[in-house]
Amino acid sequence: MWTRRWIQFLVLCLHLWVTVEGYLGVFRGDVNETITLSCNNVTELTAWFKDNNSGVVLACDGENSSDGRFSRINGSSLVITMLQIQDEGNYSCSKCSEDKSSQAYIQLKVSSGPYNVLADISPTRTLPNGTIYTSVGSNLSFGCSSNSYPAPDLEIVLQRTDANPEPFPSIKGNNFLQFNLINVASNYQGNYTCSAVNPLSGRKLNSTRQLLVYRPPITSIKCYANNSLGFSKMLLSCSWPGGYPDPLLQWEQDGKIIANESFAANTKDTLVTYLNSSSLRVRQQFQCSGKHLSTKENNMKTCQIQIDLPLLESQPMRTCFTGENVTLSCSVSGAVPSATITWLRNISDPESDIQPGKKYLISQKDSLSYLTILNCSHEEDEGYYTCKAENVLGIKEINVWLTVNKPHNIVGLVTALLLLFLLVVAIITGTVLYCDPQIYLKANPFRSGATDVLVLVDSEDEENEEVFDTAESVQYTDIVPNVPPPAANGHLSKHEVMFHRPPESTSSDLFSEVSDDTGEENQNEEI
Repeated sequence: MWTRRWIQFLVLCLHLWVTVEGYLGVFRGDVNETITLSCNNVTELTAWFKDNNSGVVLACDGENSSDGRFSRINGSSLVITMLQIQDEGNYSCSKCSEDKSSQAYIQLKVSSGPYNVLADISPTRTLPNGTIYTSVGSNLSFGCSSNSYPAPDLEIVLQRTDANPEPFPSIKGNNFLQFNLINVASNYQGNYTCSAVNPLSGRKLNSTRQLLVYRPPITSIKCYANNSLGFSKMLLSCSWPGGYPDPLLQWEQDGKIIANESFAANTKDTLVTYLNSSSLRVRQQFQCSGKHLSTKENNMKTCQIQIDLPLLESQPMRTCFTGENVTLSCSVSGAVPSATITWLRNISDPESDIQPGKKYLISQKDSLSYLTILNCSHEEDEGYYTCKAENVLGIKEINVWLTVNKPHNIVGLVTALLLLFLLVVAIITGTVLYCDPQIYLKANPFRSGATDVLVLVDSEDEENEEVFDTAESVQYTDIVPNVPPPAANGHLSKHEVMFHRPPESTSSDLFSEVSDDTGEENQNEEI
């Protein structure tokens, strides 16, 4: 019951709405197109009005408007040609046989565009083919604009070659979109598409710009020269890797550009060329110039090389004992391009290089070459050895003389030296004892604990004092003639010096009496 009443109510409202407001239809057309507005399927003659009857578009007594863009078809439908934006609005129609109270309303919407879609990226530089590029670390401003009515929906999308599309900021209902990127990285290289969509018509238009993000080489430019093609030609190699895109490289000789040759060694970041040895001279200079698009136009990188002969150094003489091993060394410096080092035996076969084997060992470390001769032999190995260094400019040689000696008896030599030393010591000791035997007596260790008494006896008075050894009753007397200087009266005075060893049992009183008597005699002599 309630459902039936509700349906009846809706039908009544719809009838009233159609009666009062009429049918409200929405038509859409694009600029410069032709559109036909139907008056609610009415077949009678109708009049057309715009914006609440404020303007008569097509009256009942006319078939066309004054400008000819509006016309009536089938007596009721309105045809608009060369549609313009100002034609947008609300249109109403009514039967000419009825008053305006019975009208149908139609809404016309006009769309235009989008067109003139433009994707802009700045600041950038442009290649001859029109592609724009920038350098890693730059700050860029991205813009997207379009002309459209109504205002379009704008969006910027980045399409990389190896990844899915990446959308950037977007805006709706605006003719211009802009955003900035700070410190642009290499992965921002790709195609930037500015998309403009008309919200009314749904029409979409794109504008795409390819952006290349260049990066300079990560290393410095380097130059090389070598003899890889033999000593008749010199290869020049210039390398500047790590950049994008590839650098532009060029060799110059004495300020003149060297024509680039096609080599398998040539790569995107390496330039190789060659010169005949006949055109080279000592200390000649070559320069490689490199330029990269990520740097300023006048900012070129260069590297230079100067070719020269090798310089050899070695010990002029070496010695080896028979049956032992010896190593000869040879160092090379200053060679550009680098020199090849070989050893020759200039006695047996001066034109043939020494080859490693059971007799010889050859090794090389950087610019040092070593020749080891095994089991030296006087007959086979003694003589000159030649160290030869060769590059594209020429050859340098240096000779080393090897002497092979028989080993000496070291043990016999040491024994002979020791015996000679002992003999010299014995001779010196015997000579000293022979010349002055008192040295031995004074140094006698058996007399170290004895007490000696010195007694001076005047030979003129013929006074003798004796002290006997009580322990062994052995008298030790040493008489040392003493020749005094001449006396004042011209006579000579002789004294005898006598050493006595007193016995251990002699009392101390006896020594005191002897010393007292001796003192009195000395005083009398002085008087």
